[in-house]
Amino acid sequence: MSGRPGVMGYTDRISYRPGDDVTCYVSTPAAEWSARLVRLLALSIPSAGVRRRVAPVPGVAPITRPGVVQETIAGSSVRVDGFPSAGPDGLTVAVAVMPTRPGADAQAVLAHWDGTAGWTLGLAADGRARLVVGTAAGVAELVAGAPLVSGCWYELRASIGGAAGAAVELEVAACGTFEADRVVLPRSAPARAETRLPGDPLPPRGVPLRWGRRAESGEGDERYDGRVENPVVVGRAGARGDRATLAGHPDVVAAWDLAAGIGPGGVSRTGQVVDAGPYGRHGTAVHHPQRAVTASGWTGDVTDFRFAPAQYAAIHFHRDDMTDCGWRDPAVLRLPSGLPSGVYALELTDTDGAADTVPVFVRPAGDARPARVLLVLPTNSYLAYGNDHVGVDSPRTQVWTQQVPALDDFELFRDAHRELGYSLYEAHADGTGVCYSSWRRPLLTLRERAYDHNAPVWQFTGDMQLVDWLDRSGIPFDVATDRDLHREGAGLLAGYPVVLTGTHPEYPTLEMLAAYEEYAATGGRLCYLGGNGMYWVTGVDPQDEQVIEVRRWGGTQAWLAEPGEYHLGFTGQQGGIWRFRGRAPQKTFGVGFVAAGNPGSGAPYRRVAHDPATDWVFDGVRARDFGADGVSGGAAGLEIDSAAPPLGTAAEAIVLATSVGHDDDMLEARENFNMTSRVLGGGRNPRVHADLVLVPRAGGGAVFSAGSIAFAGALRELDGDVSRLLGNVVRRFASGAPVLDEPG
Repeated sequence: MSGRPGVMGYTDRISYRPGDDVTCYVSTPAAEWSARLVRLLALSIPSAGVRRRVAPVPGVAPITRPGVVQETIAGSSVRVDGFPSAGPDGLTVAVAVMPTRPGADAQAVLAHWDGTAGWTLGLAADGRARLVVGTAAGVAELVAGAPLVSGCWYELRASIGGAAGAAVELEVAACGTFEADRVVLPRSAPARAETRLPGDPLPPRGVPLRWGRRAESGEGDERYDGRVENPVVVGRAGARGDRATLAGHPDVVAAWDLAAGIGPGGVSRTGQVVDAGPYGRHGTAVHHPQRAVTASGWTGDVTDFRFAPAQYAAIHFHRDDMTDCGWRDPAVLRLPSGLPSGVYALELTDTDGAADTVPVFVRPAGDARPARVLLVLPTNSYLAYGNDHVGVDSPRTQVWTQQVPALDDFELFRDAHRELGYSLYEAHADGTGVCYSSWRRPLLTLRERAYDHNAPVWQFTGDMQLVDWLDRSGIPFDVATDRDLHREGAGLLAGYPVVLTGTHPEYPTLEMLAAYEEYAATGGRLCYLGGNGMYWVTGVDPQDEQVIEVRRWGGTQAWLAEPGEYHLGFTGQQGGIWRFRGRAPQKTFGVGFVAAGNPGSGAPYRRVAHDPATDWVFDGVRARDFGADGVSGGAAGLEIDSAAPPLGTAAEAIVLATSVGHDDDMLEARENFNMTSRVLGGGRNPRVHADLVLVPRAGGGAVFSAGSIAFAGALRELDGDVSRLLGNVVRRFASGAPVLDEPG
């Protein structure tokens, strides 16, 4: 869609049914914006001569609204509403902290502060522990000790008297185990500082107690990067004892237990911080601060947080966390009750000439007769790559692609709006990996104009090539999403003779993998049309299914989870790649990830199966080597998969074709070799190839696997060999005819 950047929006859910209300949130500096609903049939790919095709939806009036510039407040925190102010006896606060950017600026760990009154406990701009108290005679401020060391645990203890002239004390001491601390700290006596209140303390008015920031927005928010463990507040100055003792003090105000709620299924309520004290002053987490992280007492003996909750009684705040934009003034558009399933979009325009396209995925109505084909759109992958800035930020990607990014106005606009959150391929400001991604924000990478360092088309734009091919081929189809499959399992697939995946279904949940296997094992026919699929262990927030989680280790990865933090907080499952959980994709799909490269390292397939039982697959395929020219280079390209019997490829699997001609820019996946090697590229490494595989299953079921992300890019010509081959497979699968021809 043409138009300069400036307007952007997001919807409230990942998928809808006919008759549902689509709630849309829009930001624009223009006086007015409007949205019309269209069906997307093809997205423009200028480099390949592919033209955009959309169809208006009759009977749906456009939405028009006044423009508003929406504010997005990034930075995770915890809010404790209704928290009482200190009384005449003052208060004592004790908390363990592990800062990850001390010295970056002033940072609030705990704050009951309204701008002039209350108190703040945290770090000074130079990284030292700091306490600030507002009084009738001005602000009292203390700093104690040396600057804190990044990645190491300290206990902060503050005592604030209740009247003018009373003592104010701040104490800081190292408290982490050898394993929990990033470096070894000298064990020394606590550092202390003391002063007297210049006036009576002023109670803050109408504000919550906050963890991880001093204010909600604007100047002086003092966002914190680092961890907090089990704070305790006692309504009496000078209370003594460790935090466990203080939690039982008769004047305890609150004693939060970050181990509470940890069970066999992970952190049961990810959005709640439990107060184990007598008043139940529970906190509400904002923007998903990270849970299931090691605390000060972690010994390294247990690396699964579910079996040592006390050693994981911590929460990690990042100043750039963002999982819900929280925009206001929503607009609602009702989908027609008879709307066919498909990929739709809200086309946004404003009076300044800006434009945006927000995808809307529509499932069939609950009582509709299913089409013969279901396309499952890999929306978890869309989330994982959402708002990816790697191509701009990382010099390594420029080496990988062998080109400097060419950024247009839209990309510069996207790059400038980092408050919209990051992808799961990036790091926070403190260097830790981003492990959560949310739908509740504009995902500017789900736009046809989005530059991606991986290929001319990627993720959503790549999957729209399948939508385009199905539509032009005259094959009726329905669509569903990863969210739907996660929620409904194999029951979602059961009514369809054929199920297609997208081009890069990299982030399945356990429920999704189980659904695909059950479908194929009970007579279903599955077409895996991508590469590097079914790869990362992915979890869905049990309280908010618009948010997913990964913990990276052991795979070909952008970052590595911290020691002891390989398990997902959402589910308790061990993270990393499914291969190391006994669910290598070869078991269900016949192939699994083997190599990745840039578009220039793609290659054609070469037919290797000549059994008459599979001749039908190649009906009309004219060349021995086919798929040499696609939108993203050779049809076997970008990220490719191959058969591997040791990893689970069944003996019945038939390798129909194998890619030939990769160069050394197509590099073997790191999990496939145990020691470094000079021979990783496809030019000299025989393991670097994609396999086109057919796997007959019991009961008439079957799996066809393309083993390549770039495969869909070779479908643009309907009379091309790749298009003919896929058409043969989809139509044969849909017909119910046997997968293998009988002799004669």
